[in-house]
Amino acid sequence: LVPAPAGTCPEDEEGDHEKLVRSGLTLGSSHGRNPKGTRFIPVCLKDVAGLVPGAYQGRGRGNKFLDDLTDADVLVHIVDASGSSDAEGNKLCDDGNPDDLNNPLHDLEWVRNELVEWVYFNLSSKWDSISRRGKQKLIEMFSGYKQSQSFTHDVSVSVEKYVKEVEGRDDIFDQLEMWDEGDLHRLVSAFLGARFPMALALNKADISSSAKYISDIKSKLSIHGHHTGVSLSAHDEMKFISHQIKLAIKSSSKDSAPSQPTSINEPMSGRVWDCLQS
Repeated sequence: LVPAPAGTCPEDEEGDHEKLVRSGLTLGSSHGRNPKGTRFIPVCLKDVAGLVPGAYQGRGRGNKFLDDLTDADVLVHIVDASGSSDAEGNKLCDDGNPDDLNNPLHDLEWVRNELVEWVYFNLSSKWDSISRRGKQKLIEMFSGYKQSQSFTHDVSVSVEKYVKEVEGRDDIFDQLEMWDEGDLHRLVSAFLGARFPMALALNKADISSSAKYISDIKSKLSIHGHHTGVSLSAHDEMKFISHQIKLAIKSSSKDSAPSQPTSINEPMSGRVWDCLQS
């Protein structure tokens, strides 16, 4: 359970909270509220580890990994923002020498490419049949990624409008036999951007080498198909959680008076929730 993002609940609407206070009424919550009164919402986190470059071609866990993603509504890509590990998670260095670091932007590029090529390969391998049967068959092909045909239709309308405005080509979905690789890649990228909104968890933000990378990444989020990026530190999060557990144990002790949990002085603590809420 995580606190609901600001502005997503009825009581968050401007003026509604004051009306409730004046009326003496309270709003219920299926999953309770935090000490600040913010309602909790259920979030199911699925750790899908093991993506490596070339997965869409069968490397590593291959398509099994990619198929696992279809259960998700949102993807959270955890990135080593310090650049101290390579694309497969192997540690590169300890001294922070810039020459030994891996620019995290490279991870953004190949992960995004894996997703695009995964869907593109599935469609291109059947393209002769799809192009003969027309637009409806193309839209139906996207149902394997657990989205409705109406959703894919809306994406196709947006793509068709863009191509008409930018390239001057009309009714491109009525001319599938004229499509090239760029046309199919464009549709796949648009679909993935809508189907799998992606947040970046910029981990190891407490390491000095991360500052320049994080600034660069946040300035280029849209280029790589990401919606938001949140700086955090797993190391600091664990210290924060450990501290809160100790406080809870102390307050529940019979020999101690109950005390309110307090935050420790860690600039990165609590950022996991920020990332989930984003």
